[in-house]
Amino acid sequence: MFNPIDNPDQWAAEGDVRAMRQDPRAEAVRSQIARFYGMGYGDRLPEECRPHLDALADEFLTNWFFKAAASDSQHPRLVRNFMPAYEWHGASVPGSRTGGDNPDNCYRLAGIAHGTRYRLTGRLAGGKPANVSIALTNNYGTSPTVELVEDHQLAWQADGSFVVTIDESPSAGRTNHLMTHAGTKFLFVRDSMMDWTDETPLDLSIERLGEARAAPLGLEEMFAEGTAKALSDVYQYFWFQNMLSSLSVNTMPPPQTLAGVGVGLTTQGVTTGHFCLGPDDAAIIDYDPADAGYAAVELTDWLYRSLDYHFVQSSLTAAQSSVDPDGRIRAVIARRDPGVANWLDTGGQANVLMILRWQAMKSQGRPIDAKLHLTTIDRLRSELPASTVWFDADERAAQIAGRVAAYGRRIARNA
Repeated sequence: MFNPIDNPDQWAAEGDVRAMRQDPRAEAVRSQIARFYGMGYGDRLPEECRPHLDALADEFLTNWFFKAAASDSQHPRLVRNFMPAYEWHGASVPGSRTGGDNPDNCYRLAGIAHGTRYRLTGRLAGGKPANVSIALTNNYGTSPTVELVEDHQLAWQADGSFVVTIDESPSAGRTNHLMTHAGTKFLFVRDSMMDWTDETPLDLSIERLGEARAAPLGLEEMFAEGTAKALSDVYQYFWFQNMLSSLSVNTMPPPQTLAGVGVGLTTQGVTTGHFCLGPDDAAIIDYDPADAGYAAVELTDWLYRSLDYHFVQSSLTAAQSSVDPDGRIRAVIARRDPGVANWLDTGGQANVLMILRWQAMKSQGRPIDAKLHLTTIDRLRSELPASTVWFDADERAAQIAGRVAAYGRRIARNA
């Protein structure tokens, strides 16, 4: 396979991030972020989560270092972010998960400035992602979205390629165009993949058109920007987390669309949950994929950071799930293996948050719908449909091995 992320711009950005993390001043910033979160949560913070505050702060700061490495609007480069830690090219790449990061997404950013013109070129690099959103955002928090175009709206060439222009002019009927606004900061691309074994992020490149208005950013400028923005954005991400952790425990509100909300991917439908489960408890998430191009459910830790989805089945797309004859998907959240194929593994944690997403929804499709049923593991066989697929230990091991192998495509090196 060809991995479009394995490219010189990504390697260089990762090197810049490693250098910023090794700066002696970074430790004080990490500690301050951890203190902010700890003080903000106070006694609401579950005891099992308290030891994870330092790891949260570390990945949070690393995420902002990646954004700083991607922020040069006059010498733009696309940089992948929001990843678990990994190794390639003989180097370690630190984790950068935060803010309810989606295990199915390849997130990439590039610096954009109002008043500068750009050309984004893309092509298929393998199986097409279930949904691709190409957005402009105006801050390091990558929210709100100010301009957006999705793959199904683009005009594609017969060879599977496309070009998107980005500048301050209105689209004037141009499909493949994004208009910048005062304060535009980043191009933010999400490749959402339902089938990890085949779907591949688009092969993308970005170029500035015209003369550069500034010299390339140096490490000191990146470090100063990354640390300052990380400290100021703690409050926004604390608010994001509180939208879920403030829900009544073991509840799930009705799904809603994010259109008009102004945060996140504004074209998606979503519902969320906040769970505190005992060792024998189970929560059944019963939902209709509703013919959406992309539908998936994930668990995060209570701090709103994705679980170790690269080797734990803490998320399931519709394509990865067993679907019942009525067209619905029933996934079971539990701390230990309940035996169902659609197990959402909490990684042993009692306190988790849940996000269920629908993207590329059809205008005339079925309405999005999800239900929650609380039960215990020993009652699942009597309460789930007769069509439910059950796994023994060998089948579970094979399922996880397949997941690990499929995830490995994201960090595969090109020949």
